[in-house]
Amino acid sequence: MSQWEAILKLTGVYQEQVFAVYSQEILPVEVRQYLATWIESQDWKLAARNRSLASVLCQNLFEHLDMQYSRFIEERQVLPANSVRNFKLKVQSQYQEEPQLLAELILNLLVKEKQILLEFQNTQSQLEQQIQESMETAQQREVEQRVNDAKERVMSLYQEVKFLEEQQEIFNFKFNTYRMQTAANSTDPGLKKRFAEIQLQMNELDKKRREILDQVKQLLGLCETLLGFLLEELNEWIQRQRLSCIGAGTNTSLNQLEIWVTKTVEVFFQLRRILCILSELSGQLTYMGDPFKVDPPELQKKLGEMLLGLLQRSFIVNKQPIMVYPCKRPLVLKTSTQFSVGVRFLVNFQELTQKMKVSYKIDKSPPDIKGYRRFNLLGPQDKSLEYVSGEGLALELKHLTLKEQRAGGGGGKGNRGANDGSLSVVEELHCITFQTQFKHEGVTLNIEATTLPFVVISNLAQFVRAWASVLWFNLLSTNPMDVTFFVKPPAAKWILIADALSWQFSCCTRRGLNKDQLQMLGKKLCGSVPNENSIVTWSKFSKDTMPRVSFTFWEWFDAILALVKLHLEDIWNDGYVMGFVSRSTEEALLKTMQQGTFLLRFSESMSDGGITCSWVDHEPNGTYLIRSVEPFTKKELSHIPLYEIIRNYQLLAEENIPENPLKYLYPNIPKDEAFGKYYQEQSEVNLQEYQKYMKRRLIMVSERNMDDSASSVASGTPQYLPDTSQNGLDMFFHHQSQYSQNAAILDDDISRLSMNNFFIDPANDPMLSPPPPISNDGSLDSFTTFH
Repeated sequence: MSQWEAILKLTGVYQEQVFAVYSQEILPVEVRQYLATWIESQDWKLAARNRSLASVLCQNLFEHLDMQYSRFIEERQVLPANSVRNFKLKVQSQYQEEPQLLAELILNLLVKEKQILLEFQNTQSQLEQQIQESMETAQQREVEQRVNDAKERVMSLYQEVKFLEEQQEIFNFKFNTYRMQTAANSTDPGLKKRFAEIQLQMNELDKKRREILDQVKQLLGLCETLLGFLLEELNEWIQRQRLSCIGAGTNTSLNQLEIWVTKTVEVFFQLRRILCILSELSGQLTYMGDPFKVDPPELQKKLGEMLLGLLQRSFIVNKQPIMVYPCKRPLVLKTSTQFSVGVRFLVNFQELTQKMKVSYKIDKSPPDIKGYRRFNLLGPQDKSLEYVSGEGLALELKHLTLKEQRAGGGGGKGNRGANDGSLSVVEELHCITFQTQFKHEGVTLNIEATTLPFVVISNLAQFVRAWASVLWFNLLSTNPMDVTFFVKPPAAKWILIADALSWQFSCCTRRGLNKDQLQMLGKKLCGSVPNENSIVTWSKFSKDTMPRVSFTFWEWFDAILALVKLHLEDIWNDGYVMGFVSRSTEEALLKTMQQGTFLLRFSESMSDGGITCSWVDHEPNGTYLIRSVEPFTKKELSHIPLYEIIRNYQLLAEENIPENPLKYLYPNIPKDEAFGKYYQEQSEVNLQEYQKYMKRRLIMVSERNMDDSASSVASGTPQYLPDTSQNGLDMFFHHQSQYSQNAAILDDDISRLSMNNFFIDPANDPMLSPPPPISNDGSLDSFTTFH
């Protein structure tokens, strides 16, 4: 986002600060608005010190002002035109002889803008932090309060138990002395008084024992409720992790949960020690109706069950299986390709470091499904949990690989399961189970943790469909361990699918899908405008081909996602790609716009992803045409960025005179204002260099027959022609087109202007460097990283 775009979004006091800056009439707001991209791309700081550069910038400013003035006059926008004209006259009269002063004034304006933005951003950061803190749920506050309360109460109880222990030692001493005195002289008249004192102390001990038992029971009740909260938090964390795996921006941090679990386990062990002390006290002194004789064993049993339950759930898979290369998405693994996975124990006792050895096994309890594949899990030997800064007791296993156990039958085929009743490869789910042993203060427990179900593929061509399975499972499965989910996969509500589709974009770019884009996708999946009750089936989502094409919805969607990430991310993040828009909506949006208004739309007929420019062309008779360029794919965009294509695109009309029909990005943004900051700057080359080589640049040129029908398509072959530009030094790439009528168009019936694929041999062109290699092995491009 440009600085001016950010300025325009300011409100309140910050907006007033901007008004104050521009109230000084140094630079009119209209000029700042329409020349925003150019102004921000110049080095005004250097120009303020360099008169030559300042003079050049001043002349360039005059040229831009003339262009804007002509545009406003043509569009009959009198007020902006007058403002631009007055500003030019003012600059000419005041700064033409001192251009450095103008450069310094513009520089100061930009600095003031940046200061206002920084102040706003700092305030926003503080507000976001406050909002984040206030967004803690009531349950989380309840957990925090109960953990701290339990910690304080168990420490207080422990002190009372130690005091009771001292009282009992004193009582034992007095009672033993009394017994010795009675044995020596049973007729001593003072014995009766001492017996009464001992009896009184005995009553006090019994009362104290019962009070402590009541406190233990209350604390156990508090701990039982606390355990329920913690288990619920762990369940919610697992759900957040599942959604995070498929792109949702959820918080999967375990640090706070680890603190709660560790403190709670400490309370449990402290309470366990207290109950052990009470049992010992009962062994040292008991009597008729002794409460320590009956209650502590039952309380110990209940506490033990709670402790074991929490310990078992505290061993988790904090990093789900993921291949490091080539596809950085979790839960899809390829045979013979290394992957990693991590486990963590949320009870962060330093004394457990290197004492809990972890073993692992795949498909510990395989389902009884026909043709279910078996794998050998190869990797490093068993390792122990160790303390990792920021992660507590954790272990990450790397360099793991899967090798299929061949059992005489052609397993691993991509289409297996189509007719034999078994699951297909991309619907078959597997899990890895980790085992370790916990030993601490006499408690020994074998505990396990299991990964989320993942898909195992045998070649990368299956990856896209496998990812659809992972998405569908984690979005809909109520049991995170259900490996038989796809035996009968449930349908999904459209509102869930809409969220998941938006996550696919927001997790690998900075922009998800808006309401209009989702509505277009919903029509494709639901057949009509979706509502909150609309349902999408698994087959419709990933298995059945869409009408009039030979690929599924998910294959088409995922290919577009790859195209955006690899070649369109910047302009997508800025909101310049409308993308998912139907042809009917496109026409409705463009037909009332001024000549040359265009939008960027994803092709609906290309399985590997394509994007096209569509613009409105008003005819002299009052009618209009919506024209579209044949979609650009990753092959073309690997050579020329889309914004450079838009910048230099030429259309041949009457007398083969080239013109660029793309003028305003919908609704009315001048194309240079929208894409100017991305333009590749022309390198400066001296005249001697020009004598060696002619500069060349690639542009797109199409031929348009003025009698084009609404169903026409043009195609042709590329060649180089000399440029007719004013300096005579540039070459442009002329795409000579030949007219061809009635060519079939799969996804629309609107005219398209076609550019064939082109390649330039750098060996024959020293001015050009080789294009980046394009994979042709059918593999999926690596573009998405999930955390």
